[in-house]
Amino acid sequence: MRSFPLIHLVLFLLVWSIKPSQASTALPRLDNDTLGKAPCRVTWPDSLCNPSVLRNLMGPIPIETDCVQRPELYAMMATWVQYPYRYAGRTSKGIDCSGLVCEIQRKIYGRSYSGGSADMYPKLIKISKDQLQEGDMVFFKIRKNKISHVGLYLGNQRFLHATTKAGVIVSSLDEEYYRRRYHGAGRDPKPPHCLPLYLPSQP
Repeated sequence: MRSFPLIHLVLFLLVWSIKPSQASTALPRLDNDTLGKAPCRVTWPDSLCNPSVLRNLMGPIPIETDCVQRPELYAMMATWVQYPYRYAGRTSKGIDCSGLVCEIQRKIYGRSYSGGSADMYPKLIKISKDQLQEGDMVFFKIRKNKISHVGLYLGNQRFLHATTKAGVIVSSLDEEYYRRRYHGAGRDPKPPHCLPLYLPSQP
């Protein structure tokens, strides 16, 4: 039987000993393709589940931390708010409303969407405002009485979206501008295809 080279053993122990940083909230890499048949696993630092860390990511959003189902939503939000608005954008160079929702659905829930807000709406189960839950999508008729804007519902009447003037922000469904232009809400009929895996921050 061949002996295991000492250098390989040392490298193995070195890699095994590396622990995720407790302060890190960087977005993870997917373990496998979210669009594949098997559920993917996405790794996140478990510090995201710490109420103080989560509260810091959420800022002044009036939602209690213990009501948050997917804290990784706010880790993504903290990254995307740095990027400007760009029509049809889905990268750090710029993002639009449908691009933002599509990226969140892909990276957090493992669901594939394409096209704009009007293309997404028919694919969803229609729900009323009082049925809204975190991760549902809300739609608006901003221009020409057609669906032209979409956001991701967070809770307590707040939703995350990308605007032409302010970029990625959180707004309230109770604001007059959005209340008057609100069209409806929808929920994906498929369960999340992506399973969060919170890696320990401490040994």
